[in-house]
Amino acid sequence: MLKYRVMKKILSILFLSCLLMAAKAQNPTFSPSSFTALDQVTLTVDVTGTPMAGQSEAYIWIFSNPAGNGPAKDGIVNGSWTSSSLDGKMTAAGTNKWSFTFTGITLFQLTPGELNNFGFLVKAKDGSKQTPDYKPYYFDPLVFVPKAIRVFPAKVDVDDIVNMNYERTLTTTTDEQRMTPVSATITMFDDANNQVGTPLTVTNIRKTGTDVWTVYFIPSTSFTPPAGKKLMKFRCKFNGTLLNTSGATVTVTSSEVETTFTTMK
Repeated sequence: MLKYRVMKKILSILFLSCLLMAAKAQNPTFSPSSFTALDQVTLTVDVTGTPMAGQSEAYIWIFSNPAGNGPAKDGIVNGSWTSSSLDGKMTAAGTNKWSFTFTGITLFQLTPGELNNFGFLVKAKDGSKQTPDYKPYYFDPLVFVPKAIRVFPAKVDVDDIVNMNYERTLTTTTDEQRMTPVSATITMFDDANNQVGTPLTVTNIRKTGTDVWTVYFIPSTSFTPPAGKKLMKFRCKFNGTLLNTSGATVTVTSSEVETTFTTMK
């Protein structure tokens, strides 16, 4: 009877220890917190309480659509189970914390329509240790909202190549509907809502559809915020010309749209 009580006490202690270890582990976090298959996202995971706790390096093993609703594929960074690819090596983010940055369509070589959700685990390079699966995590659906001026991707960081599309059939004035765009003007603001530098005129415009024109720029290479500040948002408008009823060339400027940056890392 005594032996039974001792064994029961030992098992209870072991069970409690396991619960405490599991309690230390946290669910993964994502930056930004919501994202589509077209967005760059950084996941961070705390492996405390798993066999990967205390390891000096970690590799991600990531896979698409574990909850169904799309093709099941391994991420192109996985490598083989017993020899993970260096492309899948995770970045240390604190004690027992690891992060990895990816874009869904690039990582899985699938279209946005094929990517519904994903899962992953953290492992040793040789597969000798691993965490449980973390899954499923869902991509936000892509919702296309027609606009006269549309920024792509919808969520942009200061280091992204930002495309701005002008579709004149969606404008609200006759002059804008007749205008042929020749440039775009971008005005940048910092996190104190102060204008950064002078507005930038972008002339790398190209026609990308019957009534669609596109320009692009990289915010961080085009604007430098004041010391202690960061780029927060920008406003964009398109400039162009049209011929009036007398055949004279008239300059036209579109309405302006504002976009706030999303921190991706």
